[in-house]
Amino acid sequence: MTLRMTMKFCAILTLMGILFSTHAFAQTEKLQATVVPIDGQPIVIQNFTINGELFYDAVQKGKPVKLPFQHLKEIKFLNPGKNYDTEVIFNDGRRETYLLQPASNIMVTSQSSIVTLSHSKVARIAFSPMPVQPLSPDTRPAQQPQPSASPGTLDRVILKSGDSLSGHIQTTTFPVRTAYGTFQLEAPQIASIEFDEKGPNTAVVLLRNGDRLSGAVEMESVLFVMTSGEGVSFDGKTIKIINFKR
Repeated sequence: MTLRMTMKFCAILTLMGILFSTHAFAQTEKLQATVVPIDGQPIVIQNFTINGELFYDAVQKGKPVKLPFQHLKEIKFLNPGKNYDTEVIFNDGRRETYLLQPASNIMVTSQSSIVTLSHSKVARIAFSPMPVQPLSPDTRPAQQPQPSASPGTLDRVILKSGDSLSGHIQTTTFPVRTAYGTFQLEAPQIASIEFDEKGPNTAVVLLRNGDRLSGAVEMESVLFVMTSGEGVSFDGKTIKIINFKR
């Protein structure tokens, strides 16, 4: 009788160990990843997952393995655009080679759109802890208002001619075509758009969350209401910089 009870007790402990181990793996800390495309600007993705999972499937020496994100510092694609042979750098400094077998593409999301980035277009992925969330208003230390921030209620358009106009942008959506997809960006998401001379409508778009996108801003004109109340339409080719109100 005592032997049977002991065996049952051991079996229960083993089962509990499996359950807790599985639960612990499921609760793996979410990480932020900086994805560097072969051609294009780095993309910072918070709560990085692959098809909802917090690990990569891979093969090493013919054996399948899993690479949990929390153990990884960086993944370098050895032959970007050709195959998924990678060098994986672990948090403890180890460097090992794996054949990555991603279950799906990388999802890049914004408030208004979702695009996918194939691993065949990726050169490097670097992992880091999620940034600390800002304090809520009731716990944030009181700050003195900054005098220079008071005029930030107006948008500003700077033309290539040198003219600078203040008012209100009426155009609500700015399509940005990049090397890894087209984003439909809403005006409240954007801090500034700075055009250059590399190509038609080529620009660097700075988002309010700190991300940067380089590509073609596919718009023919920008609707604008000046402080005088007069409405104007600017040809996109005549604009140098758009600064959106803070």
